[in-house]
Amino acid sequence: MPRERSRRIVFSYVLTLLVTIALLVGWVIYVLRSVSTINELASRLGGTGETYHWIVLGIGCALFSLVIVGLTLQLAHAFAERRYSRKQEEFVSNVTHEMKSPLAAIKLHGQTLRNGGLSVKEGRRSLDLVLQQVDRMNDLIDNVLESSRLLAQRGRVDCEPLSLDKFFSEYFDEVRASEEARQVTLSVRLETRAVVLATAEKLRRVMTNLLDNAVRFSQQGGEVRCLVRDFDEHVRIEVEDEGVGIPKKELAKVFDRFYQAGGVTERRRGTGLGLSIVAGLVKEMKGSVRAVARDGQRGTRFVIELPRVTVKESES
Repeated sequence: MPRERSRRIVFSYVLTLLVTIALLVGWVIYVLRSVSTINELASRLGGTGETYHWIVLGIGCALFSLVIVGLTLQLAHAFAERRYSRKQEEFVSNVTHEMKSPLAAIKLHGQTLRNGGLSVKEGRRSLDLVLQQVDRMNDLIDNVLESSRLLAQRGRVDCEPLSLDKFFSEYFDEVRASEEARQVTLSVRLETRAVVLATAEKLRRVMTNLLDNAVRFSQQGGEVRCLVRDFDEHVRIEVEDEGVGIPKKELAKVFDRFYQAGGVTERRRGTGLGLSIVAGLVKEMKGSVRAVARDGQRGTRFVIELPRVTVKESES
């Protein structure tokens, strides 16, 4: 159905364009055949000279050219709207898919707990899994709300001095078990004593989205590497995976809202919001983020650079 609609749009454009060109050609032929008539009419109106037909011809050609340009811009706008509408439809489908999995798990473990007969250890394990899936749904909802906030550029949270050594030590201790439970090894190197202007909530969401993206595209038994390193004027945060990778021609698009890499399988499909949220939050922290293909190797590296500040600078 969408392809049929696109064909109708193209057909209408081509038909209108051909009619406009035909009128333009007819206009040129008419003016060139009516040179004497046009110049005589201009003379009666008080004009002098024999070049009025060229003025009439030029004005007509300019108007028809504007019509052609307008039609082309309208076609481009129509296709842009169709692409965005299709991305929104895919987003709704992906969000629905992402929510079905935790809901199914919650229902299953809820029914198991209701039926009883579990040991204390088994009951606790089921409860832990239910809470884990609730957190997963909560993260999904938070991502949708955060993406809407960034798109509307509202509710901006002021940044404050944040010690990266303390933040990342606590963060990776907290998430290591859950990430490795997804059968991926998490390797961390912290070489930082820097302070940046950020908030723990923003940086946590940035890292969670990057790690989720890396784990999602990694093979079982793969490795995700995180490096935080100080430089003279900035701090570099790298998240690298050994997954399927991203084609170089698509690297510039990965931070677009609703973007999905080509060839994404159903298991790896997400909402298309994570990396756009990363880009928006890093921008609010006055930093930059980029995706880099690993030369000759599988996987992708995401590199964030945040400006370093001293306590005195942050207080001024």
